[in-house]
Amino acid sequence: MKEILRLEHIQKYYGDQDNLTKAIDDISFSVHAGEFVGIMGASGSGKTTMLNCISTIDTVSAGHIFLDGTDVTELKEKELARFRRENLGFVFQDFNLLDTLTVSENIALALTINNVPAAQIDGKVRETAKTLGITDILEKYPYQVSGGQKQRCACARAIINQPKLILADEPTGNA
Repeated sequence: MKEILRLEHIQKYYGDQDNLTKAIDDISFSVHAGEFVGIMGASGSGKTTMLNCISTIDTVSAGHIFLDGTDVTELKEKELARFRRENLGFVFQDFNLLDTLTVSENIALALTINNVPAAQIDGKVRETAKTLGITDILEKYPYQVSGGQKQRCACARAIINQPKLILADEPTGNA
């Protein structure tokens, strides 16, 4: 199976030399295509920090992260933004839905950011929504739907661009 993700000796520190906190201490593992990996640990053990480093939202203090062969720890900021848009899907703890956009518009946001032609967006949104069973709420706003429906909306937004890797940080925590 093809290796999609590899972490090599990841470390993450916060603070300065007078007050240094080690959030991640020498983590290494790999994930292959088709695998589902769950990271478990006590609150404050570094799970979200690790996801933020993998997703390029945060930087590592030491080590390397390879996604589909690309060392993301070596990419510059502009390259990181493009790489993130084209290769990663996210489902956050609080779903990060925009209350001023409908469910349909929240899902379409991922396509819009990736400059998908407007003529293709509606069909892709409807197809993804059908897969997740949320076609009946596409015109509602996030504050008008249940926690489970918000979760499926966030999942739809994460998968609509067919990313190489989907990162979910306690996606069922608020459902």
